[in-house]
Amino acid sequence: MTASLIQQQVDLTPYNSFGVSQTAAYFANIQTLEQLQQALQFAEANGIPLQILGDGTNTLFIKDYPGLILHMNWKGIEWAEGEARIKAACGESWHGFVIHCLNIGLYGIENLALIPGKIGAAPIQNIGAYGVELEQFFSQLEVYDVEAGEVRVMSKQDCEFSYRDSIFKREAGQKLIVLSMTLELRLDSAPNTDYQALKAALPDAPITAQLVFDTVCQIRRRKLPDPAKLGNAGSFFKNPVVSRSKVESLKQQYPALPAYATDDAQLLKLPAAWLLQEAGCKSMTRGGAAVHKDHALVLVNQNSATGEDIRLLAQEMSSAVLHRFGIDLQVEVRII
Repeated sequence: MTASLIQQQVDLTPYNSFGVSQTAAYFANIQTLEQLQQALQFAEANGIPLQILGDGTNTLFIKDYPGLILHMNWKGIEWAEGEARIKAACGESWHGFVIHCLNIGLYGIENLALIPGKIGAAPIQNIGAYGVELEQFFSQLEVYDVEAGEVRVMSKQDCEFSYRDSIFKREAGQKLIVLSMTLELRLDSAPNTDYQALKAALPDAPITAQLVFDTVCQIRRRKLPDPAKLGNAGSFFKNPVVSRSKVESLKQQYPALPAYATDDAQLLKLPAAWLLQEAGCKSMTRGGAAVHKDHALVLVNQNSATGEDIRLLAQEMSSAVLHRFGIDLQVEVRII
């Protein structure tokens, strides 16, 4: 069975939203725990590295991958009527899950509509948008501990969530494979409209969770290109969090610099898109890669770009912001 599970020399173009053409030496489509264990045994027996892949909407391949790609395509949603808790397998579509929750009367994550990717990537990235963060509704998740060879449950505290970050992005989480996630949602519709851009876009009508969902979808479709038409991975950089004193110093030279409060009174969040635009990045290109005409945070595969084209363009943009503002932008996209 292992032989039929493991494919060789697989083109990764359909498995990354940049549409970059690279090849994986080995590839396995994982839909069960048994398949996962078999694939891990194959990798260990052959001494080859592993990479976990969902939809590839936050991944940039810059060269062929010499090891085994585990494409986590495990499906299933568990929910009992009248309950606020709902569990989804790692291979479920995040956006599809948001729609499903609305349809069965579970609320809270409608602000996170149209975020690309699968359930398994959501806690790794600690996704958030329009005033809502995943960790607000997170209950627990199941992981496969590769070193221990067993399934275990992790709490919110275990996951060490912070802004667009979690334990899974650090060394301590590299041997943990997300299998499922459980959220504790709301049974009452009490939409969160605190985020200014969302509030401004909402019509003058009774605000419902469905209306928030629809409005968020409209905003995202207007701002971000469709990866099916123009290869991209959404926001390439994180919004930097810097000291209040740094912002006050910058505002002396750039009075229009936007800054937003964080949980720490001494830290403020700056919009990376504003910094990139002010640093002159909007018209930058590199090979077949370009900065999207409508959004400085989005890098696109404009003309058969290589992964290296995109990576080098990102480096040029980051250097421009560092030179202009003294701020080191952190990449949000996973580079392999």
